[in-house]
Amino acid sequence: MKTWIKLALLSASLAFGSAAAQSQNKAPAWQLLPQQDLLYLDTDQGTVVILLASQFAPRHVERVKQLTKAGFYDGVSFYRVIEGFVAQFGVPEHEWGKRAQLEPMKAEFSWPVRSGDDYLLVQKPDLLAEETGFNQGFAVAREKGQEWLVHCAGVVNLARANEPDTGVADLAIMMGQAPRHLDKNMSALGKVVWGQSVLNRIRRGDAEQGGVIATAAQRTTIKTARLGSDLANDRQLPLEWMSTSSSEFAQGLAERRSRTHVFYQHKGNGNLDVCYPQVPVRLAKAPTP
Repeated sequence: MKTWIKLALLSASLAFGSAAAQSQNKAPAWQLLPQQDLLYLDTDQGTVVILLASQFAPRHVERVKQLTKAGFYDGVSFYRVIEGFVAQFGVPEHEWGKRAQLEPMKAEFSWPVRSGDDYLLVQKPDLLAEETGFNQGFAVAREKGQEWLVHCAGVVNLARANEPDTGVADLAIMMGQAPRHLDKNMSALGKVVWGQSVLNRIRRGDAEQGGVIATAAQRTTIKTARLGSDLANDRQLPLEWMSTSSSEFAQGLAERRSRTHVFYQHKGNGNLDVCYPQVPVRLAKAPTP
């Protein structure tokens, strides 16, 4: 395994602690991510893997899966990239050419809170909502019986025009500081779980030009896009992430909130931004023969 991967996994392990929280929650600490919900982007800078959130944006995820299987994203590029904000890929409108026109999507900005979901409260009240927490691994906000995905770094949404129901096919990955102003204004449909370092290498546009990179030759290209379930076994990454319903994850939140380590001279006020504690992801260990 590459050194940077080992360091990243070690960092995640130390950050969240090895001791289990004193909790009644018995959820397994690590959960294998389903290959049918993993979107692999093979770019000219490396591989990025997106976990699609079909439980929250089912129509959008179905559209992305259909387009992926049809080869729509093969050969497209990151044509709008703004440092510290967004990396958008797909086909600019003026370059559609012979590609079939698609019907715009009905927005999936939010949905009713479901009492049966595994939800872990993080902050109440939140700066921009009544409360925030984690639902099945995703950072969410809740208010007045509605829930939505929070635009933390790595979250993916469907690009659109000014009108709400105008998203078609292009996807945008959040980078840098969390653009919370997009919460409940964009249809978020997943998050990057692998290859964040690849995003650091994609070519940027000029912020004064809206981040748009004028010519295809200057852009970072997605050579192929595939669902993990359509890849050969030896090309699948056995990714797993820490369950946000586990006592280990809850312990990690408690440690970040209280800052009990001797390093911290200022202990804070106990508040915690839901975008700060990223959910650890690692390659699953091979079973012992």
